[in-house]
Order: sequence, then C-alpha cells, then structure tokens
Amino acid sequence: MTSNTLLSTLTSPDPEALRALGEADEVTERILAAAYEQMAVVGWRRSTVEDVAKRAGLGRATVYRKFPSKTALTEAVVLGEMRKYLAGSAVASGGQRTVADRMAESAAYTVEFLRSHPLVHRLLETEPETILPALTVDAGPLVEAFREFCVNLWRNEFYGETELSAQTLQHLRTVAELHIRIALSFILTKSSAIELDTPDGARHLARHYLAPMLDAL
Repeated sequence: MTSNTLLSTLTSPDPEALRALGEADEVTERILAAAYEQMAVVGWRRSTVEDVAKRAGLGRATVYRKFPSKTALTEAVVLGEMRKYLAGSAVASGGQRTVADRMAESAAYTVEFLRSHPLVHRLLETEPETILPALTVDAGPLVEAFREFCVNLWRNEFYGETELSAQTLQHLRTVAELHIRIALSFILTKSSAIELDTPDGARHLARHYLAPMLDAL
C-alpha cells in the first residue's frame, strides 16, 4: 500500500472494493476481519493474501473470489473503517440540539476513534513511509475530500435549500479546511498543551474554539 493508494481509496475507491462491501456476506466479513487483524498485527507491506486466508481459516481461492487483488482487499478494509467512523460520528452527534454540542460530540468521538485505533498506530509505527506522506505532503486529496464533506453537511444543516453566496461558501470551506488541518496535526503530533487525552477535553476544544469559527462570517 502506497501513499497514492491510500489517497485514491478515499477519493476514488476501487469498484471491486465497493462491490464487496455492498454485498458483504459472512465469508466477506471473515476476510475483512482477518485482513484488518493482519494489518494491525504485522503491517500490510509484509503481508500477503495467503496470510489473510490462513488467518481467516479459508482457502486462498475463496479470498480471491471475493477480492481479486491485494489492492481491492486493502481498499475494502480502509473504506470499511471509514464507514465505521462516519456512522459512529453521526450517532454521537445526532442527538445534540446546538451546532456547538454536535461538533463537540463529533470531536470527542473522533479523538477516541483515532487515538485508540490499532491500525492507524501500527501503520505509523511499521510503515511510516506509506502513511506519513498521505497525511502531510500528499494530503491534498484527503483534505479536499473531508473539506467538501463538511461543507455539504453544514450547508444542509444551516441553510437547507437556500442558494449561498460565493462568500458564504468560501467561509464554510475555510472553516472546514482549518478543522481538518488541525485534526491532522493532532494525529501526527500527540504532545500538546491542549487537553485531548479525554473525550471531555476534545469536547471543550470543539465547543469553545472550533464551533465559534462558523459564526465568524
């Protein structure tokens, strides 16, 4: 898995990976769970489809019938984790009444998800040449994808069907990009004077520092 592979997974996923996730059965779930465990325990560069098959207790041919290549399997795992994150974030923030509260709960969930995620930590430890470019010098597509996701979310929440001016859209994009870049910096550099070791710390940061950015226009 390369930096470009990781970015293309998030911005232009392999149709085979999407098909497998959309038609997931018990065998597919076993393969994905085994691939995730293989990546988290060993790292992905040194792993093979055969390793995943052995860990899943399945034949090599069975895995290849579901995922025709290691790339398709890799992308399915990454996309599956992204779906878990987005679904969990939506649940965490969905019951809150105000924008600040929704953002606070989403931030708390994000911090807990990323800081306790074994796969993220394993790849940063064992394959930094893969993950670091995707989060730094080559992170443009990643920033763009999440920026537009946030803009569409906020646009629907705040304005509904109202047509927005170019100035308002630019404001939403600016705030979204600032949020994303701040989040990336916390992933890469854990040492900070900002209290983020607990969900309450993340809530405080979001409620008092991030949410007010949306009111600046």
